[in-house]
Amino acid sequence: MEITLRPTSPEDLAFAIALERAVENRPFIGPRSREEHLDAIARADREHWIVEDGAGARLGYVILYDVRAIGQGIYVKRIAIGPKSAGIGRRALGYLVAHAFRDLGAEFVTLGVYAHNLRAQKSYRAVGFEMLEQTMEERAAILREVDPFSEECLVMKVTRPAPAV
Repeated sequence: MEITLRPTSPEDLAFAIALERAVENRPFIGPRSREEHLDAIARADREHWIVEDGAGARLGYVILYDVRAIGQGIYVKRIAIGPKSAGIGRRALGYLVAHAFRDLGAEFVTLGVYAHNLRAQKSYRAVGFEMLEQTMEERAAILREVDPFSEECLVMKVTRPAPAV
């Protein structure tokens, strides 16, 4: 299936909110209010993307935080995809990681994932993410400066590939 990404508009928010509240997503995603989504659309240090199929049907959404200014790279705050196990989330994340390296100049991309969300971890590994070993101080910094995610979450990271020689 072909997918594309486009910036989210306010007209997409009913879809995004319904998706994150769907029964299959609730164990992994804390609900965001319309105002929180609007804030992510409006802020210069956030990117909110809709994932679509080739016909323009919405399949999911992704939110990125640009936290390079505080040494935290690009952070994937949220990835929510409707159709499961079709490779859509993996492809969307791959596009956004390439965007972070190519267009934003990021050195690395991180995300938090629940330890019990093995399907997501497998998808993230397929894109190049690896578990990030953190000191207590590093974990405290990401919780304080980037995202106060659950203690049950692991942090994964993908680093910009070295240039070909």
